[in-house]
Amino acid sequence: MKRVVGVAVAVLLSLGSVGVAYADESPSPSVTPTASPTETPTPTATPTPAPKPAVTPAAAWSITLDQPAASWEDKPTVFTGKINQPITGSYITLWQRVPGAWVLRASTRTTAGGVYKFSFVSASTGTWAFRTMIGVKAETALAISDYRTVPIQDRKILINTPASWYATLTAVSVTGRMVPGEPGKELALQEYVGSGVWRLLDIATMDTRGNFRLRVPDDLPKTRTVRVVTRSVAQSAMEYSGLATIVIKAALNPKVYAVSAAMVPNTYRAGCPVKPSSLRLLQLNYWGFDGRVHRGELILRDAAVAKMITVWTSTLASKFPIRQMRRVDVFGGSDIKAMAADNTSAFNCRRVTGDPYSLSPHSYGWAIDINTVENPYLAANGVWYPSNGLAYRNRSAVRPGMLFSSSAATKALIGQGYFWGAGWAKPDYQHFEPK
Repeated sequence: MKRVVGVAVAVLLSLGSVGVAYADESPSPSVTPTASPTETPTPTATPTPAPKPAVTPAAAWSITLDQPAASWEDKPTVFTGKINQPITGSYITLWQRVPGAWVLRASTRTTAGGVYKFSFVSASTGTWAFRTMIGVKAETALAISDYRTVPIQDRKILINTPASWYATLTAVSVTGRMVPGEPGKELALQEYVGSGVWRLLDIATMDTRGNFRLRVPDDLPKTRTVRVVTRSVAQSAMEYSGLATIVIKAALNPKVYAVSAAMVPNTYRAGCPVKPSSLRLLQLNYWGFDGRVHRGELILRDAAVAKMITVWTSTLASKFPIRQMRRVDVFGGSDIKAMAADNTSAFNCRRVTGDPYSLSPHSYGWAIDINTVENPYLAANGVWYPSNGLAYRNRSAVRPGMLFSSSAATKALIGQGYFWGAGWAKPDYQHFEPK
């Protein structure tokens, strides 16, 4: 029994660590237990488990990017799209694919309905891929759009080759086109004036095909270096044409037209010795007192045209200044008004100013008066005309526009067979007529 009990104690000791009480070394006499009737357990109903609440997955995010239109390097490319959640204020970024990486280009936030819009100017030409995302970087973005490829075209301003030279006052222009064109876009013509400085000459807009025409000031003989540039864009996005050289030379550029009675309403009337059909309108360039070239006109006899072209070619080349050159009809046919205006003119069917009994040589279309203020006239009645030219009676004080025997106009007219009225007893410094 002791041996058996020892085994039991060992077993119980081994269970002590799990909270089982130790057995007594002097066991009580064993009692044979009376068997109790076996109880049959009452079957219990298996409970129906309560339904678990369904787990709603987090809403998935997505973003779309519309296909942008082709653009060019100095024009903003517009990117639009939307996210699938109609949320205002979501942070959207625009990325461009460059060799080896995606580069952040712009950021914005969604507006009503989850839409967004970017405007981006690319500094480089080529076909580029762009994408947008919800967030700051791809690793943490809620969604990334499909990429879109956009052609960024190389815009060029092409200038047509100019002529070797142009005559003054011939509507000199720089023409060309922009490729691709942008109808209505402004372009500027600039002239290089030295030391890195460019001066604005003209502004124009291109037509529907990208063609343009920019005026060059042509009232002064000059050689200009010019270029055409885009306007109303950032300096970094400006487009420049190549350089062009515009050479403008002083030239008479004479034009001859027939004359009708309607063109000489105040200087011709029935009974005049020369009819309008025997007159011509000569348009030509002359050098002004302001140092620039101007366009003038003379009504004169048809047979005098060639002589006058020769005379005024020499006069222009010498830069002899003329105040103005307009037909006397502009002054109502009044010789006195025309002289007071310092006008140079030829035909005027009238009586001699200061001598109402004589028909003026101007009635035949051959005679010409030049710079009437600087070269006054002493009439037969002893009056000097015009009254505002009295200071020029003193011919020793040389001033611009005064005629002398050495003047280019004087020498040219005498060379064409004309006589100068300065040699008369009553001098007429402005007047020339055929001998």
